[in-house]
Amino acid sequence: MALPANLSETTQDHLQQLIDESASEGAHLDFKRELRTQWNDKAKHDFVVDVTAFANAGGGDIVYGVCESGGQARVLVPCVQDDWDALIRKLQDYLLNQVEPRVPGVQFQQISLSVGRESGKALVVRVPQSWAGPHRVKTNQHFYIRSGLRNHQLDVPELRDLFLRSTAMGQRIRDFRTERLGRILSGETPVPLAAGPALVVHVVPTQAALGGVQIDVAQYVTPGTMHVPRLGRMTGYSTRINLDGAVLVGYQSDRGECPAYTVLFRNGFVEGVCVLNRRPERERAVLPSRMFEDWVITFLSEVRAEMQRQGVTLELSVMLSLLRARDVELGLDHLFADYGSEQGKFDRDVVALPDVLTQGELQPAQALKPVFDILWQAAGCPGSANYHAQGHRL
Repeated sequence: MALPANLSETTQDHLQQLIDESASEGAHLDFKRELRTQWNDKAKHDFVVDVTAFANAGGGDIVYGVCESGGQARVLVPCVQDDWDALIRKLQDYLLNQVEPRVPGVQFQQISLSVGRESGKALVVRVPQSWAGPHRVKTNQHFYIRSGLRNHQLDVPELRDLFLRSTAMGQRIRDFRTERLGRILSGETPVPLAAGPALVVHVVPTQAALGGVQIDVAQYVTPGTMHVPRLGRMTGYSTRINLDGAVLVGYQSDRGECPAYTVLFRNGFVEGVCVLNRRPERERAVLPSRMFEDWVITFLSEVRAEMQRQGVTLELSVMLSLLRARDVELGLDHLFADYGSEQGKFDRDVVALPDVLTQGELQPAQALKPVFDILWQAAGCPGSANYHAQGHRL
């Protein structure tokens, strides 16, 4: 029996079921009877070894508060701490300062326990499989990997394989974006798009890039029960499913064309497309300089909410693209009275910004600032005008 995909839903009943079924430790599960009361150098080292070993392998859960015997769960043991929040911050700090590169997406979940007259908590540390590694423990400069019931130090061939895996996962994300942009430009979209330039946002969870996500798209058939994210002004929308996944479609014209759609793919990848309006008095379609950022911020927020509901770790690669960009201008009229004649215009048909890895602890507006800055620079401007010099959104 595995713990819930959405870790926040874990209860004592789930842990008790591990006991009842005599669940075994293995490549993705490790039991610890108790948490340390004194975190000396050895305790810190052992903790970061456990976490990096899972990250360098297939990921897994470390469960504190389960006593094992012979590698099998035997009894729940409530752990007692004076300040649980402080403890979790301390553990996060160890991972931040004693691991290189940082292990992304690690989750900590407290579960209240009551066993006989004893009460306390269990702590589950969920470590996703990582493609940002391999991760090295700084205390001894070694790499570790989970193998069966134990951790072992990586040898040279294993290290080479992990470096290749990391490169392959990054390439898979970029290849996905390239293929999808080609399909959009050639008209191979789930519904016919209205004519004009388009803003495209792709979001790929790290967990999905590693092949660890499978969305049951049948959930989205019943209206109002599930929520596919929206990009831009999408009114009169409806949800349908197809071979790719769940598709949110904006209001369609008499000719069947729509101004926007979103695809939530079965593997957890997400594609949002929004066609830009062209005002009669303007030569080009306008990308509204603040509103488009609000659209993307809201889109990322909705993607995060849906991924969290699906139990997917909130480490997401975000890729922003502008198609037929020569026919687009960034709306600067209300910001600058004296901007140059070439500012606000793009010098190529396809503007495909570099992918940016966002972490769940950062608010979407802050996580997306590097993306917005690059797009403004692509239009000849120093950076987004919608942020303070300190990086906070206006």
